[in-house]
Amino acid sequence: MKIDEKKLKDANLDKEKLKKMKEKVKKDYEGKSEDELMEELKKVSKKIDNKDKILKKLKPLLNKKQQQKLDKVMKELNK
Repeated sequence: MKIDEKKLKDANLDKEKLKKMKEKVKKDYEGKSEDELMEELKKVSKKIDNKDKILKKLKPLLNKKQQQKLDKVMKELNK
């Protein structure tokens, strides 16, 4: 996933912290099926209190297709 540097700066996120998080996520979840990833997301999302705030900052960094995928995932998580 390519990150728009201007949008990242505007979102007030730490570039290095985001890079480290991306590397950890890739390492932890590489090779898992979409169903396995969805189950993991469901577990993790229950522990996050400020999902809306996070999504508000994250979504503008994504392209249209990624935003649509994120919306689909969030709909599934909210079931």
